[in-house]
Amino acid sequence: MADEVNVNVNDPSRHPVNVNDTVHYPPPDTVRYTAPVAGRFSEMLSRVSWGAIWAGVMIALGLELLFTLFGFFIGFGMYNYQAPNPWGGIHAWTLAWYLVTAAVSMFFGAWSAARLSGNPVREAGVLHGLATWGLATVATVLIVSFATWSVMREGINMLSAAAITNQATAATPYVPPSVNNPAREANRAEAQLAQNPGPVAQSTASTISGTSLILWGGVLLGFVTAILGGIAGRSRSVFVQGQPVPVGPTRLAA
Repeated sequence: MADEVNVNVNDPSRHPVNVNDTVHYPPPDTVRYTAPVAGRFSEMLSRVSWGAIWAGVMIALGLELLFTLFGFFIGFGMYNYQAPNPWGGIHAWTLAWYLVTAAVSMFFGAWSAARLSGNPVREAGVLHGLATWGLATVATVLIVSFATWSVMREGINMLSAAAITNQATAATPYVPPSVNNPAREANRAEAQLAQNPGPVAQSTASTISGTSLILWGGVLLGFVTAILGGIAGRSRSVFVQGQPVPVGPTRLAA
């Protein structure tokens, strides 16, 4: 009669399998096999499944786009030009929805990568989830940088047009001080700003610092949820097709 062996799937020791056997992994990750041993179980599983990782990245990016568009719909719908503060509440909504988007997209991206890899080992699921998180984060930064540069380019074009308008205005004849001249008021404000740039620089630094903290929190939240998604998404069963081990004749000692 064949011997039965209890094995933990997270242990890379030798695990016996049968031909065309289906191995299930209920908690606590301990299964029962039937000898003889046909090879190392860890050698039968792929270490890294890049197809699963890229699929998880695509799922994460798709969810980011889905949630971002819905956030735009709600955020811009909150605008009310008749209110004392037309943009009131939009900043809080943007922060909350950004964190929700980062958490949900990274969790399900990592979950999908771990499940599609077919590897039941906990550490493998976590690493597939982290690889998905890293690639999705880099792709998101590149997309946002490209979009930001497009907006900045449009802003530079508008500033160039405004500079040309100011030069044309400066060439016009003298206007009495009693007449309200918007161009002159703008030049006066610009001169005052050049004389005292400290408040503007402080405000810019504070804005950049606060924005960086928010972005860091979202990336960190995505990191944590990617780990949880990798653990939750790892496969609970794997289909193994082994080969029978021929048993040769043994020679008995005389």
